[in-house]
Amino acid sequence: MIPTLPSDLAALIASFSAHGLIHRYADGSRPSLARLTAVSKATSTFHSSITTILAIYFLHRCRAQWADAGSLAPDGKLNTSKESTGVNWHGRTYPDDSTNALIQTRSALGNAITAIECGYLLQDSISLVREARLRRRLVQPEARPTLRSLLQHADKTLLVHHLGIALALLVLHYYIHRDRERGIYLIVQFLLMNGSTPCLNLRWWLRTYHPSSTVLCLLSDLAFIAAFYTARIWLISWIIRGYGTSHGYDRVGEVFFEKMRLPCQLGTGALWIANTAWWILLVRAVLKRLPKQLSTTSKAMHADRNQEGRKSA
Repeated sequence: MIPTLPSDLAALIASFSAHGLIHRYADGSRPSLARLTAVSKATSTFHSSITTILAIYFLHRCRAQWADAGSLAPDGKLNTSKESTGVNWHGRTYPDDSTNALIQTRSALGNAITAIECGYLLQDSISLVREARLRRRLVQPEARPTLRSLLQHADKTLLVHHLGIALALLVLHYYIHRDRERGIYLIVQFLLMNGSTPCLNLRWWLRTYHPSSTVLCLLSDLAFIAAFYTARIWLISWIIRGYGTSHGYDRVGEVFFEKMRLPCQLGTGALWIANTAWWILLVRAVLKRLPKQLSTTSKAMHADRNQEGRKSA
């Protein structure tokens, strides 16, 4: 009898393999750096769109199931006790989550979505290493390849981001296989951060292939600023508030500082700080380029009007 793989492990292998095949056939036998980067951006856009749609579907289905089971109150909040259990690091008690659907819900679909994300991150990390190798060959064609030279030309921020999240998801799947996973609903909520990636890649595409389209570049900058803030900063507050309302607490600050466990505080706090810092840097960069973009747009519009005037004359 042929053994069957667990659905989440099958999804991880399928995701890793599918993204690898896409790169293999789209990149060609001798890919250029520009082609490899373009394929990575296209794959990233496709993956982030699919995972965002799957995450929204999963979250909606969970809420519908809770409503059918009578776990939701008429106002849409979870019927969960405010009783406390244990004491956190500064002496505050935290809520009892033993019956909290946000924490205790287990789902094969939710596990598969996190597996798809993990497979993509591992495969895209390989693509980042390939890009670094091509950059090194362009800059130092005769140099001996070393790990140091490879890291020197790699996108280290993105590589650490990918490998860090992939490692965390692999740990999650270790617990899944031991039937000890918790909080899959909240983890999938965090995957909604992928929703800002299509705007990021559209911005890159316009700035790379249509830099003269200053209006479109400016609009893509503004769209990405809004998408990044919504999907990667506001989303964290929304998730914290959702957890708090499941226990009858509505204020984000109260939930974060007084009701959340220390590992959750450290994780969400670090993520919020990092995303906010990146967002501020993004806004500063856009504002720095804004006068030049507006000046270029104004000159282009003035030249178009002059050309139309000469044609009419």
